[in-house]
This record gives sequence, C-alpha cells and structure tokens, in this order.
Amino acid sequence: MNRIRQPAEPKAEVVECAIVELLAIAERQGITPDDFIQLLDSGMHISDFLAAMTPVANANDSGDCDS
Repeated sequence: MNRIRQPAEPKAEVVECAIVELLAIAERQGITPDDFIQLLDSGMHISDFLAAMTPVANANDSGDCDS
C-alpha cells in the first residue's frame, strides 16, 4: 500500500512475466493469444482460466520467471 492507503502499482516486470506465463499455459492447451484475449473480452476471469488450467499448469510448470 502507498501513503494514501491505495494498493501500490505492481512492478512492470512482474506483470509482464505473469502475462507471458498465462499465454504459455494457454498455448500448451492449443489456445492462441487471440483466442485468450477473446475469452477475456467475453467475460472470463483470469482466475477462472487458471482454475481450469491448474492441473495442466502444475504438470508443465516452466518456472522461467524469477521469484
């Protein structure tokens, strides 16, 4: 949180890494980046996508991003 009790902006590197990981998970399932964006545009929440992909993501965890 910042001084006025609002959530701080996430670091750009973390956001970029998260997006790359989401797209990699989708791609492993045959979902193109365009299809993924369309899913989001149609109202799917990222959390719902991740919940559906969690067993797959854990099995194929690439771990490319630094923690």
